[in-house]
Amino acid sequence: MEVETSFVNQDGFPITKKCSQKILKNLPWEIQTIRGELITELKLPDGSKLSYELGRQNLELSLSPYPISKVIAKGREFLEQIYSTANQFGAEPWFSPILKTDEDLLVIPDERDATWLKLDGRPALNLLARCSSVQFTIGTSYQKAVGQLNSLLNALPEFLVNYPQDKLWKQYIKSSKAAYLPKRYGGPRSFISMVDYGIQLTKHKVIYKDQLVDWDQLDEFDIDQFLRSVWWYFRLRRYQDQLCIEVRPLPRTSDCELKNQLAQVLEYCG
Repeated sequence: MEVETSFVNQDGFPITKKCSQKILKNLPWEIQTIRGELITELKLPDGSKLSYELGRQNLELSLSPYPISKVIAKGREFLEQIYSTANQFGAEPWFSPILKTDEDLLVIPDERDATWLKLDGRPALNLLARCSSVQFTIGTSYQKAVGQLNSLLNALPEFLVNYPQDKLWKQYIKSSKAAYLPKRYGGPRSFISMVDYGIQLTKHKVIYKDQLVDWDQLDEFDIDQFLRSVWWYFRLRRYQDQLCIEVRPLPRTSDCELKNQLAQVLEYCG
């Protein structure tokens, strides 16, 4: 489970970078990554991570794998610790998928985001800095993956009806300087086979040295970066030797809704 949470001050405005840094410094977890003088990632005792998600106000909890019966409770336990620490500095969670502001919220915590900033341009990428989402990544198998992906895609309208970020993502694709193919976000509406899944992926160019390059022009490239830069609603991921499906079109709402969101995912790929 990955949960993104925007934080606002008592007047409802996005917190400053200085405030989010105070939150990260005062959480009782190991500092994993520092970029310049900026703390960008914490490592939790169970291997989970807390990091920036594009916006200076947006912190993402990336939970380590847990059994379905435990994932929500463990996630909420860590989220409560984050909220408690944030409260010490006048910050509170904003339980909504889009933060309505025209401010430039971007903070670029790692090389991946720096690459996209060069590719996209600041105005386009700043659109995504306002968004907060929830993602669930569910274990699958080679034999089951296509059927589960198609089941989820058949239910796509049920996901998108509560996913206002969809409009911002489409605006991002259109306004980016990178000139992405339109289906780099969202993706196909069905797959014939795992081979077909791979063929659909290879229609999209690879990010290489801050530009998009055709597959046949490269002998080697960062495959993980590429897979994370094709933003399909439902996409395959791999954790060690486990094949998984990542379910992306879920809005950030209250913590009470996390259980219902997981149930919605499991209804179609459980």
